[in-house]
Amino acid sequence: MTCPRCGREQPPGGSGRFCVHCGRVLGGVRWVATTPDAARPSTPAPRRAPYAGPPRYRSIPRWSLWPWAARPEPGAPDGPLAARTPAEPAETLRATAGLLRRLAVTTALLCGVAAAGEALRYVLLLLSRDRALSGTLLGWSDAIVALFGLLAPMAALATGVVFLRWLLVARGIAADASDTRPWRSTRMLLLGCVLPPLTLTVPGATLAEIEHAGSGADPTVRPRPSRPVLAWWAAWVVGVVLGVVTLLQGLADSTQALADGVVLHFWSDVVAVVVALLTVRVTAHLTELLAPVLRERGRSYVVVGGDAATRSSTVVGTA
Repeated sequence: MTCPRCGREQPPGGSGRFCVHCGRVLGGVRWVATTPDAARPSTPAPRRAPYAGPPRYRSIPRWSLWPWAARPEPGAPDGPLAARTPAEPAETLRATAGLLRRLAVTTALLCGVAAAGEALRYVLLLLSRDRALSGTLLGWSDAIVALFGLLAPMAALATGVVFLRWLLVARGIAADASDTRPWRSTRMLLLGCVLPPLTLTVPGATLAEIEHAGSGADPTVRPRPSRPVLAWWAAWVVGVVLGVVTLLQGLADSTQALADGVVLHFWSDVVAVVVALLTVRVTAHLTELLAPVLRERGRSYVVVGGDAATRSSTVVGTA
């Protein structure tokens, strides 16, 4: 504390009320003069802009309020909850085709890597006839073959299940469009797609019948498959036959049989890649035939009449 008379600082252990230097009574409160608030310069408040009407946008906003509405409770006077509207068959077909496309592409990629692993293994077999091979390289080859030899069949199985789902939906839409009834039952169709030798003919024939009925052809005329259907059918038959031969070859245990098994596995993976890609092609072709999506086509024209206030634009040629 500072004495107001002598201006000296008081020691910490001073006498309390009196200055230890001059003896004057020390004040308990120190008064500080400040400028009144009225005299202080204040920041001017921002002026409010005049009302210019509702908000306007140069383009349609992409935000909106959530379309929420109160739903009646079960047993309430308003009645029970509204049931969910079932999806249309065309929407189901397009959604299933989209899922099938993604699975088929994944299967093609996995089978392609598996084929590369089998090719590497066969090259190592050829090199091992007259030289010693690196253990690291052999380990990588075995790991690739084992890993993708497991992932590729799993992806192919999932693709096959979704393909059967798509096939049933497409068959129903084609039957409704042609006002006919499929002569194969659902059970017969599923068994024919799985059990050999029926699987050589039933899937391809079903695709040909779906294409024939969906195109509006005469039901009494024998179907004539298009190129996408024929290409898929041929690849499917080759894949099934090659798969059966590969399984039978795997029962042998000789050295030459093991080498032949590597070659057969390589070609089986290659054919699986082709079948997966052709599956994407044929399902896209038949989905567009049975459940087409209307797309806008045409050109925009600006018709100028007089001044800028009378300008108008029209779009023609939509489909």
